[in-house]
Amino acid sequence: MVGDGARTWTAWDREIDRAAAGLAALGDERIGLRAADRLTLATLALGAVRAGVTGVLVPVRWPAALAANSLRSAGVRIAVSDLPIPGLRTVGPGELGRQPAVRAADPGALTVFTSGSTGAPKAALLPWGALLASAKGVAPHVGLCEGDRWLLDLPVAHVGGLGVVIRCALAGAAVAVPERGWSVAESVEALRPTHVSFVATQLRRLLESGGDRSSLRAVLLGGSAIPADLLRRATEAGLPIATSYGLTEMASTVTASASRTDLGTSGRVLPGREVRVERGEIEVRGAARFAGYLTPDGLAAPFDADGWFATGDLGRFDAEGRLLVEGRAGLRFISGGENVQPEAIERALLALPGVAEAVVVPVADEEFGQRPVAFVRTSSGTAPDAAGLAAALRETLPGFMVPVAFLAWDGARGMKPDRQALAATARQVRS
Repeated sequence: MVGDGARTWTAWDREIDRAAAGLAALGDERIGLRAADRLTLATLALGAVRAGVTGVLVPVRWPAALAANSLRSAGVRIAVSDLPIPGLRTVGPGELGRQPAVRAADPGALTVFTSGSTGAPKAALLPWGALLASAKGVAPHVGLCEGDRWLLDLPVAHVGGLGVVIRCALAGAAVAVPERGWSVAESVEALRPTHVSFVATQLRRLLESGGDRSSLRAVLLGGSAIPADLLRRATEAGLPIATSYGLTEMASTVTASASRTDLGTSGRVLPGREVRVERGEIEVRGAARFAGYLTPDGLAAPFDADGWFATGDLGRFDAEGRLLVEGRAGLRFISGGENVQPEAIERALLALPGVAEAVVVPVADEEFGQRPVAFVRTSSGTAPDAAGLAAALRETLPGFMVPVAFLAWDGARGMKPDRQALAATARQVRS
């Protein structure tokens, strides 16, 4: 392990053993896990697996009330946390007793909350077998080996960050932990990782920095639509990009590209996963699939008779068998009787010069029912040119898809934009 709080795998293994013993001593089968420090949370997560309990990971960015409500909805009564969680019995990570080492006969599971982009976050239960299957499918695809180092720049409470920890543990690679406040470029230059997992915003910031990126052998790129211009700039800069598609319910990455010719797609299906498209919706199953959603009443298993899970994502396969993801079904809205997919407008905006980030949300309209409003962060940092953007979009999009307003935006603060908050802002501006 390199970076902030560096230690060897042997030393970390002992810390995980201590966490496992302390968690087992709490005497509950479901335990909430929350910590501001990424390494602390990773230690608790792996400790839960060793203790044979279900660790329910909570994002540190969440407000205390959301954390408490989400944990209660997942049937959790006790949490190990260095941040307050009102209404739950809470134990600090440093307060876990020093018990004799414990290794449960059956490994535990980890639960990760979905992003809640189209509703309340759900607690997806990932058995250890699913997490292992996910790691075994990704690690060989990106050439992860003993002695490599993967930058842990994503939250461990997100399936992307958790996946990094497990892949490295399986391969004997190091987890490179950046210090708080470091930028993406500073982390890459100081820690010299061989592998990174980025969303488009992180990749853009790395390219804009102009720093040393020579250590990188794989850049696994996920998240929402990746602008073609950004991919072009990255490949011209010599970055080893692999585009991908993944979701919490499949323990992270499901498909990934293998060559430059695949970069306009999300790539091909990785081992341990099966993917099909039914009536335009992507469905998944396989060894990496989650077991269901935790609720106070038990486990809700939203699968069909053959084990397929409907993701809510829209897409299709091209003639070469590569997956093309077109957006979220739950984000689609109707304007004047026409279906509008916000991600299609966002892709068109991101293809325009000077647009660094863009998100489209619907606002109510008396005549058309709903109309699109765009939030735009420009490359120059100036306010978006509404007239110019609208004119440019009319060259590639039908009129009903051209936003009625273009609002200045600072960009996504986390891994994904907060569409609900942006929709509320758009309503205020347009009212």
